Amino acid sequence: MSSMNGFAKMKRWADKRHGTRSLSETMKALQGWEQSPLGKAIFGQQHEQLDELLSELFGYHLLEMSCFNQVGLSAGSRINHRFRLSPELGFDCGALADFEALPLPEESIDVVMLHHVLEYATNPHQILREANRVLISRGHLIIVGFHPWSLQGGYKLLAQWFGAGSFWRRNSLRPSRIKDWLRLLDCEPVEVQRGFYRLPVNHAGLLERFTFLERLCQSLRLPFGGYYILVARKERVSMTPIKPVWSNFNPVAGLVIGKPTSRMPEPAGHSTGCNRSGNKGTKHIRRDKPARNDAICHRKDPKRSN
Repeated sequence: MSSMNGFAKMKRWADKRHGTRSLSETMKALQGWEQSPLGKAIFGQQHEQLDELLSELFGYHLLEMSCFNQVGLSAGSRINHRFRLSPELGFDCGALADFEALPLPEESIDVVMLHHVLEYATNPHQILREANRVLISRGHLIIVGFHPWSLQGGYKLLAQWFGAGSFWRRNSLRPSRIKDWLRLLDCEPVEVQRGFYRLPVNHAGLLERFTFLERLCQSLRLPFGGYYILVARKERVSMTPIKPVWSNFNPVAGLVIGKPTSRMPEPAGHSTGCNRSGNKGTKHIRRDKPARNDAICHRKDPKRSN
């Protein structure tokens, strides 16, 4: 029992020292990293691939969320209304919002981009659920993340343990794992692109020298790039309520609903008239003896009168 308590304490200490922190703390620590040589090399390559992908997606609204103060990630999109949300000030955002509780109605956004958000979040499942909630049916979700099975991912294991910086304190999320989460949310992965096969060194000269490795791996389409761009489409079909036609509604089967009449129809062989007392009643007429007029009954016979 004491060994289990010691292991739990060691795990809590490791998570506190080397694990992920809140998005606000992480974004403050990462502010300005995109201007480093490594950041310029990674984000410059991502810009080219995102511009090509976004040029084929259409809609009315595009939402962008990122942990880095990288401006113009969705500049290549043809969507007119593009806006950005951030939980922290100073990130060129349109509004402040919590990524785990977006202040947007359901199915209101055509394209949602999560740029390096899931790996730095303490609760990536909730952020992914919120992004799927605001996405319309047949809308597209773009997820950009760092690949753990790469040269950068191998260096991250050492750098995260020795505390090399906030950039390396992140979750290791494989593309296959993200695909499983998306399928649970009725999203179908459409395309996966990878990039940055060079060594993760923060030196402009060395990064330039290893560009041949980048071109070689891109031509071979190797799966261990430093980052991945996953495009998914929401396959959930929204139901449209249909207004019922009450004019064709018949509550009782077999009952014919027609226009109302002033009185009930009279049965065959019956007619209404007045009796001798003056009260209204029914006068029955026999079919074998036709009714005669009183003038005919009291007519005089001309032979008898003579």
